Amino acid sequence: MHFVIFKKPSWRNLILWGIFLVVLVTYRDNVISVFSEKLKPIYSAQSTTQEIGLTFDISWGEQTAEPILDILKQKGIHATFFLSSPWASKHEDLVKRMVAEGHEIASHGNRHVDLNTLSPTELQKEILTSQEVLERISGQKISLLRPPNGAYDNKVISVSQKLGYRVIQWSVDSLDWKRPGPEAVINNVMNGIRNGHGAQPGDIILFHASDSAPDTIKALPVVIDRLQGKNYKLVPISDLLKNAKTTWPPESNLAPQEKVPVPQ
Repeated sequence: MHFVIFKKPSWRNLILWGIFLVVLVTYRDNVISVFSEKLKPIYSAQSTTQEIGLTFDISWGEQTAEPILDILKQKGIHATFFLSSPWASKHEDLVKRMVAEGHEIASHGNRHVDLNTLSPTELQKEILTSQEVLERISGQKISLLRPPNGAYDNKVISVSQKLGYRVIQWSVDSLDWKRPGPEAVINNVMNGIRNGHGAQPGDIILFHASDSAPDTIKALPVVIDRLQGKNYKLVPISDLLKNAKTTWPPESNLAPQEKVPVPQ
């Protein structure tokens, strides 16, 4: 018969194990994320204020963007516009108006394709092509990306981060592109697609300013008034993130890297 004799652990090892357990408990979600190698875009933020991120996607259309800008100007609201670079090239005057009126310009890619179907080289070209166009027209540094159709994978998040981008999704979907009618759009934002999940501080609201979403023009003033009636403040994404403790889900808490300049 063999006996296994365990040595009594040293105080040094006990202290190290104690530190490890404290870190594991305190940062459990982030530790799990690292080991599971899951990367996520930002869906919302843990806000320290009453702020809600207001966003609009534009890839095509001639009729919807200008009325939405009129509404935002009248209400004194600033938002983030995720623009595809071909649309921006065709509507430079509207992009410059967005900047002049205090809105944030962000990237919705170059072609309207699912970025997770591209190779890393193709993906980098897609992002940098859009960046060159948007920065030239807007004069802003572009550092936020919303993938077309919300399609992403680890590759999209990783390549974007290396290029100095944070990838932004949404936590409140207006579903305005489905053309459900203005009342439905209002309800989707205020009460949620599932009741009880309406916009709250830290959320990111998705609207479209493409012509595929004509209901937004009628719904937007009501949404703004009702959210302000709850003492919520609608802001661009960069402002929301600046005042946030952290982002959700935990896998989205990636330290932004230095912005990569576009080759001239």
